[in-house]
Amino acid sequence: MRLPPERFDYSAIVDRPRWALPRGARIAVWTIVNIEEWDIEKPMARQYLTTPQGVAVTPDVPNWAWHDYGMRVGFWRLFEALRTRKLRATTAINASVCHSYPRVARAMLEAGWEFMGHGVRQGAMHLLPDQR
Repeated sequence: MRLPPERFDYSAIVDRPRWALPRGARIAVWTIVNIEEWDIEKPMARQYLTTPQGVAVTPDVPNWAWHDYGMRVGFWRLFEALRTRKLRATTAINASVCHSYPRVARAMLEAGWEFMGHGVRQGAMHLLPDQR
């Protein structure tokens, strides 16, 4: 099987040179915080709360509210916990967050977080047409 051209060539870990962490550390932790915007007018891909009688509804307010709570409250609690410990995170962020929640995006930028693209808006990617 031929790998797609954007992939790295195969390299077995046993054939690579030894790599050491700074100051003799034995473990590295990469903190990645997903910051997503879900569209209330589309079905939620994840349902933590079942809908009445098991019938899917749109808008799915109870499940969408998890996202809304995260953007209004949860993010700020996590942000403060990282800030007080002088830890910078990477955010896997939907591009639409920068427009819809500029205060959140600005706080991460000013704190020196690394930004990693995570699509335009959160949704079920397997339902989108191939955009290559």
